[in-house]
Amino acid sequence: MYEVAMVLGGVWFQFRQIAPYWASGLVAGSLVSVFLSGRITEKMTSLASGSLWFLPLCLASFLGIVSPLCMYGTVPIIVALGKKGVAQHLLAAFMVSSILLNPNIFFFSFALGADLALTRLILSFISGVLAGALIFLLFRNKALFSFERFAEPADKQKKTFFLDLLKAFRITFPYFLFGITLSALFDRYVPADWISALFGTRRGLGVLFATTLSIPLYACGGGTVPLINMWMQAGMGAGDALAFMLAGPATKINNLSAVKTVLGKKYFLIYMAYSLIFALLAGWGMEVFNIRTGY
Repeated sequence: MYEVAMVLGGVWFQFRQIAPYWASGLVAGSLVSVFLSGRITEKMTSLASGSLWFLPLCLASFLGIVSPLCMYGTVPIIVALGKKGVAQHLLAAFMVSSILLNPNIFFFSFALGADLALTRLILSFISGVLAGALIFLLFRNKALFSFERFAEPADKQKKTFFLDLLKAFRITFPYFLFGITLSALFDRYVPADWISALFGTRRGLGVLFATTLSIPLYACGGGTVPLINMWMQAGMGAGDALAFMLAGPATKINNLSAVKTVLGKKYFLIYMAYSLIFALLAGWGMEVFNIRTGY
């Protein structure tokens, strides 16, 4: 009973520490979902490629981040936009950035510190822009997306803020509770020296370990932030955390299966390689920056 009480105490401590950020993320995500989703879709539809192809690309990546939908909610939008003739490099930028971040997870990330949350935002934006630019330059004349098997998305019932917030709560709370419980168990039974040895004292390798661990451990952003928070307190570096947060959502099994529905096998593998390489380079870049600035 003593051990159970200690673990529950740890869960309560994690809950008090993290819950305000999770709640603010839910509210922000629902506000965007109810009041801005239609405008996001309209703006994506209006984007055109031409001599100023890079500016629409930046806007598409930004709209992907602002979009509050999960990947299974994003796929019907991508299908609809693709059938309306939106260029595939714009679709790719929207899709990649949407996978990496949304308003809910962005606000939740402030539990890890404002610097890391803002860096995550910037790199998620850059990842979308870079993916779209590479497609525009290297795959412009090749069909990456396949929409033939998709029916036109049916009109959805009008959403209300309260119902959307309740739905977001139902979806994210189990992951959030799992995350704070797992972090409490790690804190109780895994010595901090082990975390420090795995990440803190292994320059370069820590980023590789974090990227690898994100593949099986990243179930949901809401469940991952408490775990990363605990690891950082035990010695995990910012570069390691950043690599985990960039590789995790890109390789999460639900997101992968959704991406696979709109990409062929060849381009799906290219997406996987791009996501992991970007996460590694971002994590190593953060480490170099921290070393040089003494951060």
